Amino acid sequence: MQQNYQDAMPMVRKFVKPDLFLTFTCNPSWSEILNSMEGVQRPEDRPDIIRGLPHAHILLTLDSESKIRTKDDIDKFVSAELPDPCTGLRLFQIVTKCMVHGPCETININSPSMRDGQRCKSFPKQFKDDAEENVNGYPIYRRRATESVQVGKYSIDNRWVVPYNPWLLKKFNAHINVEVCASVKSVKYLYKYVYKGHDGASVKI
Repeated sequence: MQQNYQDAMPMVRKFVKPDLFLTFTCNPSWSEILNSMEGVQRPEDRPDIIRGLPHAHILLTLDSESKIRTKDDIDKFVSAELPDPCTGLRLFQIVTKCMVHGPCETININSPSMRDGQRCKSFPKQFKDDAEENVNGYPIYRRRATESVQVGKYSIDNRWVVPYNPWLLKKFNAHINVEVCASVKSVKYLYKYVYKGHDGASVKI
């Protein structure tokens, strides 16, 4: 991990720090996957098609004219709010299907994001009328207080929405978490994220 991080830093020196961090996860409901099912099969029954849920972690550096410099720029690239279903029904459906963090705390004490009775994924977030550019190395996204909507058996508001880019969601119909990078720490985090989890071994034969 340390060597990969050091190998990546020359690119940061040349192209400056990344601007966006994307986590792109396969949607098992994509038509290409569902059309490959036979009979009553479900995607999890076909590890030859999807092994777990394939996903990618991507750092993007924007050109000089597209740099994120103000809180208004943050709002252009990233949203952390439920879309209006009256003006954007398809986006609303994708966000409520793919971009809502599973309710936890008193709403759902059995959520996987709960550990020892405490939330561990920083959700629900706080309502915020305006984005803030850099708070302890991370931006805080706009999450205005609006009426809740029913998602499955839970009532959800903007505090539970995972940050996303509307254009990417409509194009790919998947879980695509988009975060604004406020520092070069995102490069190190990228490799920590990839190598976290179970121990692994690299073997040459």
